[in-house]
Amino acid sequence: MNLRWKRSIRKNLVGYSFIIPAVIGFLMFMAYPLFNSLYLSFMDWNMFKGAAGSTFIGLDNYKEVFQNEYFRSGLLHNLLLMIMGVPLLIVLALVIANLLNAKIFGRGLLRAMYFVPYITTITASALVFSALFHPEFGPINSFLRSLGIESTPGWATSVKWALPTIALFWVWKNVGYCTVIYLASLQGISKSYYEAASIDGANKLQQFFHITVPISSPTTFFLIITSVISSFQVFAEVQVMTQGGPGTASMTIVYHIYDTAFKQYHMGYASAVSWVFFVLVVIITLIQWIGQKKWVKYV
Repeated sequence: MNLRWKRSIRKNLVGYSFIIPAVIGFLMFMAYPLFNSLYLSFMDWNMFKGAAGSTFIGLDNYKEVFQNEYFRSGLLHNLLLMIMGVPLLIVLALVIANLLNAKIFGRGLLRAMYFVPYITTITASALVFSALFHPEFGPINSFLRSLGIESTPGWATSVKWALPTIALFWVWKNVGYCTVIYLASLQGISKSYYEAASIDGANKLQQFFHITVPISSPTTFFLIITSVISSFQVFAEVQVMTQGGPGTASMTIVYHIYDTAFKQYHMGYASAVSWVFFVLVVIITLIQWIGQKKWVKYV
């Protein structure tokens, strides 16, 4: 019995030795920053003097959040990014996945091509995207001018077009990932559904809307939640392409947090914004979770 007990302890120690690095990494790089930011959100924090030069100010930072015009502007722009980007992303991904699920020439190559933007670094792809959509020398506007359109968009340099440009880039960057997830879902749909529909006289379009879309609704629900969260996390795109401008035309909440914390060194206020932002994302996710009961069909 004593020998079995020793062997059990040895096996447990081997198992714990595998998870200890992950636990240490979680505590150092996730748990500690998370709770430290909550502590900082109640402080007027001096980054250069630390706790000795900082004072407790209670909820003042949170009051400032809702009074700050940059936060309100960032929240509005994030909501607009979500409204513009997420529906377009989901629809495009489902349509592309449905096409790539069929037996077409070069299907494997096309799948890889759609996925490449997702695994490309945001900085590199954003720089290329900015060059493509350059208002004067970019090939997109050159093509539009060749069609006789004289008043071409200013894209990232325009107050009107900066946010749609960010949304367009975000959709292009993420459509490959959503397409791959949809492909996995579509390949799990039994062909008998489509065969029965064909016998009943349903065409391809009817099969798509009455079979593919309903059965794929759990996947759609998953992608909507992850895409909404992703749209609220937009930062690198803004940093590389617009820096929140022109003016505040493309300012997002995450960019506002970065600008306030690491440029203005107002770390306490930035931490408060982060926690308000976290609560807003949780609320939006809960609303989606409650609403999915009315339209998600589990087969």
